[in-house]
Amino acid sequence: MRSHHFLSFGLSLALAACLGAQTPPAETPPPVATETEPNPEALIQARAIPYNVALKRDPFATPTDIEQSSRGDLVDDIGVKGRIISGGKVYAVVSDSRGVVRRLPVGHRFRDGEIVAVSEHSVTFRQWDIQSTNRSVFRTVVKTFKREEGKR
Repeated sequence: MRSHHFLSFGLSLALAACLGAQTPPAETPPPVATETEPNPEALIQARAIPYNVALKRDPFATPTDIEQSSRGDLVDDIGVKGRIISGGKVYAVVSDSRGVVRRLPVGHRFRDGEIVAVSEHSVTFRQWDIQSTNRSVFRTVVKTFKREEGKR
């Protein structure tokens, strides 16, 4: 046991001698405070930063009518006004959510459906879910003509 302690004591002396022979690290001077350090009051000041619009979509803007019209109308937003027969074809006279009145043929596609039939009193639509790619699952929507009241 004594020899074991003697070896560890001798080993620790040799290690201490080696470490003592090393040069101490050079002392670095403490950082000097300069006048360029920000004032604590300046750190909490609110500054206006202008928002520069790039070629990206503005996150604070709402979609415009032009963006919505390029996507197409929804069947629920369509108002049916009547029908026209021109050149042997039957057209449905409809108005969209923006108030634009158009004549559309049977088979015209909307964002979530299409016109299936035009009768003397109504227009039949086939409507499917917008998020679904399965067009075989649909519901049939029949909209009757809305008679517009005359101006007085």
